[in-house]
Amino acid sequence: MIDYWKPEAEQGVLGAIMKLALEGDDGGVEDIVGQLSSGDFYHPDNAALFDAIVDCRAQGIPVDAVTLGSIQRDLPSGERVMVYAVTLTRDVPSTANAMTYARHVKDWSVLRQVINIGQQAAAQAVEGLPASSIIEAAHSTMADLRDLQGAGKAGYKRMADVIPVVLNTMDDTLNDRAPPKLSTGLVDLDKLIGHLRQKSMVVIAGRPGSGKTMLALQICQHVAVRGRGIALVVSLEMGEEELTVRAIASQGGIDLRRMEEVKCLDDDEWTRIGAASSQIKESDLFLIDTPGLTVAAIRAEARRLQRNHGLDVLMVDYVGLVASDSKAPNRAEAVGKISTALKNLAKELSVPVLVLAQLNRNPASRPDKKPRSSDLRDSGQIEQDADLVLLVHHDPESEAGQQGVTELILDKGRQAPTGSCLVQRQGQYARFVNFAGDRMPSNEEVEMGRTFASKFKGKRS
Repeated sequence: MIDYWKPEAEQGVLGAIMKLALEGDDGGVEDIVGQLSSGDFYHPDNAALFDAIVDCRAQGIPVDAVTLGSIQRDLPSGERVMVYAVTLTRDVPSTANAMTYARHVKDWSVLRQVINIGQQAAAQAVEGLPASSIIEAAHSTMADLRDLQGAGKAGYKRMADVIPVVLNTMDDTLNDRAPPKLSTGLVDLDKLIGHLRQKSMVVIAGRPGSGKTMLALQICQHVAVRGRGIALVVSLEMGEEELTVRAIASQGGIDLRRMEEVKCLDDDEWTRIGAASSQIKESDLFLIDTPGLTVAAIRAEARRLQRNHGLDVLMVDYVGLVASDSKAPNRAEAVGKISTALKNLAKELSVPVLVLAQLNRNPASRPDKKPRSSDLRDSGQIEQDADLVLLVHHDPESEAGQQGVTELILDKGRQAPTGSCLVQRQGQYARFVNFAGDRMPSNEEVEMGRTFASKFKGKRS
């Protein structure tokens, strides 16, 4: 790798940290240390010294050459930590430019990674890998640089500065200038959760076959087709053709089994298929079915879509199949990091992210068989990260379950009280409809019942 680095910046920032510590400027030390990591330093000795500084602070020990030498005796080069620390502290001219040194170290760290990405792409091209695979790998890695480039930009602000934003939003709502609220398309579910909120992570969980994928896909379809919004479905389980067939069946009210028997379809069914296909073609409903995607890759695709077309809702099916790009010691910790990354992605994109999750077998042992948030499989971090936890409960052994009655349980809601609502499962059409008591609603009644569609007026910017 080409030696693109700035030794004077790395040594300067380390010397400045130690001089600020000697001067008792703990705030100045915190400002610098909070922006950097040992990975930002090119020279191993500088990276090791920075780690020793962080260790000192974590243990509440004052930072100076002697304490650093007690934390770590030698540097990777063999030089004594205390000797090197004394030299850097003595040679730094002033602490006034400490933040500039830190910015240079960060910039050169990013530059080295950009160069490394290009070198890796060149090596993969020599190996004969497909161009599409090389581009995707490079694109995903570049997405991770967002965190490096954005470091140091976060900070506190007075709540008073946020009040005008809140009041303006309320005024827009009062005067019908606010963008329409995102609806699920199911009346009772909208009443239960309020609406799909920006920056929220909505976990939709259930046992296999409960209908969680059907529900989430239907919500995305409603936003894109009925609401004229923009939805992205990331499916790590189903292929794009299966997802599209389900969307056509749901939109047109065609039996899924009949769609597999093409030669047996009658004229009315072909008409419905044509109408549903036209509606989907005119919508902004996007799909990704690439298996084994990491959160970084999902982020890169979502940001690209948002930049090119916009984005109103993102669906990830499901969290247990998202590939981990960390060296977590176990699966629970890996899934926990993935969950937190998806929560951060919702805030970054400022859209609701529907995260599908599996449940363990605990509900089967309960008398009512109803699931709880604590039944989420793989990691308890999923429940902690979620703004809403919606559990799909369908008991096929009960009389109501045999009639397709499904309970949607809101077991956690940051801005909505817990509760539940009933919906009618129409599995043959791959959809849920508003619950209408003891009778099964007809297709015409289903379409008439989708009253929230009228709230969407044009695409959101």
